[in-house]
Amino acid sequence: MLFVPASKLGSNFMIMDNKSKCLAFLYHEAVDDPNNSGFQRKSALPYKHKVDEFRKNIDTIASNCRNITTIDALNSYDEVTLLTFDDGGKSSMLIAEYLEKYDFKGHFFVTTSLIGDKYFLREDEIVDLHKRGHIIGSHTHTHPNVFKSLTKEEMLFEWTKSRTILENLLKTKIKSCSIPGGDANVNSYASAKECGYEFIFDSVPTYKLRKTEGATIIGRICPKAGTSFSVIKSFCEFKGIKREYIIRKIKNLIKIILFPIYSKIHNSSRHGNG
Repeated sequence: MLFVPASKLGSNFMIMDNKSKCLAFLYHEAVDDPNNSGFQRKSALPYKHKVDEFRKNIDTIASNCRNITTIDALNSYDEVTLLTFDDGGKSSMLIAEYLEKYDFKGHFFVTTSLIGDKYFLREDEIVDLHKRGHIIGSHTHTHPNVFKSLTKEEMLFEWTKSRTILENLLKTKIKSCSIPGGDANVNSYASAKECGYEFIFDSVPTYKLRKTEGATIIGRICPKAGTSFSVIKSFCEFKGIKREYIIRKIKNLIKIILFPIYSKIHNSSRHGNG
């Protein structure tokens, strides 16, 4: 396998130099009452789909995307689609049930300090999802809202604590993780790799798989509540993703300028988005 520098993605990555495409979708909650599942703050609302809207999202993906699978089959196709769900909110059970209508398996990234919280999954529900064939991964232990603002030692604690809890619960190796908020720096990826994660999901809108220090980095497209089904169909056709990347790049530049204020505000509460 040949690699070329991924300077356009702004970090120490190598892009796989082949024709493979990995389109990963990022969702959070599917719930009619946003007060019933997931993080309870205003900034979480754009990531909470009504149940019917979420189902139509999945219907659109099922009709227009190819090879909807999991990381376990990532190298089996030239073009794959992954379905991922961050936070580990209560609505994960409803989400999994609908995925199984199509015989799809999802990737559920759990914030382990919130296991058993009334808005989040219980231990037995996580075990059930695992037994049904869904992928369980880490979304860190406490969900720092600006993960890249942590020291590397703090990052190592977040990844290690979460992985230990999940592996003790499921009696299996946890090899995937998702970075809270999607914002990352070199330490974000290096710390996850150091803690044994083989697949690291962020929120860079790209279908190009990246490599860093032996781990596979997977970007994701995040359709918010209200995103039109025609736009989702376009994503399935690999259209509009460059535009999403540019928009995110601009937002990240603004965050860098305002970073001290942004970090202080968003890390002041554990109930953020990611």
